[in-house]
Amino acid sequence: MKKYLHIIIKGGLVIFLAAYLTVLYTSDSARNVPIESIAQSMEQDSSITSLNQENRTDLKHHYQTDDRSIDGYFFYKAASPMAVEEICIMKARDNTQAATLLESANSHLSSQKQVFEGYGTDQMALLNNAVVGKKGNYVYYMCGADAQNWRSAFLSLI
Repeated sequence: MKKYLHIIIKGGLVIFLAAYLTVLYTSDSARNVPIESIAQSMEQDSSITSLNQENRTDLKHHYQTDDRSIDGYFFYKAASPMAVEEICIMKARDNTQAATLLESANSHLSSQKQVFEGYGTDQMALLNNAVVGKKGNYVYYMCGADAQNWRSAFLSLI
């Protein structure tokens, strides 16, 4: 009986380890959805379309990213320079580029916090609740009252 119990425990640990590694490996994966499809779905939200759609120059200015080097982007930002509402989704060509884009998005958030620190209490509240992340080859930056809803909607697409 002891001999079989030992084998059962070892087998259980091997199965647990395999399941754990599978979860770790797939946790950052995302379906390959064209950015145009993501844009079409996200633009159904009026809180996003009330913002200004930004162009490649703005992407370069805020995220130090050339749109020709990535697989696409979706970028809306408030018109006023005193507003921090913004949503940017960038699709990288590979995981290494996605990590670089994530660094750029985090740097953008840090610089926004430095700008508004000390006098922009409403803006700082939004910036402190901003969501920045990476899923597969997608990197997202979302700041606004609806940032959590935008994140959920985006992640459900990929």
